[in-house]
Amino acid sequence: MIPINCWIIQQRCFSMAKTKWGEIMSAKSFVTGVVIGGIAAGVATLLSTPMSGKEARKTIRDNSQAILTDIKELQISIIDIKDSITTATVEGKAIISSFIEDLKLTLNDWKLEIKPHQQQLQLELKELENTVNELETSLK
Repeated sequence: MIPINCWIIQQRCFSMAKTKWGEIMSAKSFVTGVVIGGIAAGVATLLSTPMSGKEARKTIRDNSQAILTDIKELQISIIDIKDSITTATVEGKAIISSFIEDLKLTLNDWKLEIKPHQQQLQLELKELENTVNELETSLK
């Protein structure tokens, strides 16, 4: 007679062995399905191709040449755009610097232009304050 502890251990080992065997069988089934599906897809493609092998190779070659030509043209266009952006950046910096200098000169000219008027307004404001003070003094 097997003791109960040994029987439980034996059952667990048997259960684990069944699980591992199931995983192995599942992986084999998956791989088998992938291989059979790939073969079926290849056969279907070969049977449904509308042109012969020579024609298909020629079409692929022509299309690849056209794609390479388009890629080269795109590369040239990208280089032209990059050069245009670089030129615009340099010119933009020069124009902005010139604009800032012109703005500074204009502000300085404006300050010089309004200075006499500003001084005149300050004098008139002092006179008004003095007049108000005199009126306040006389009313008291």
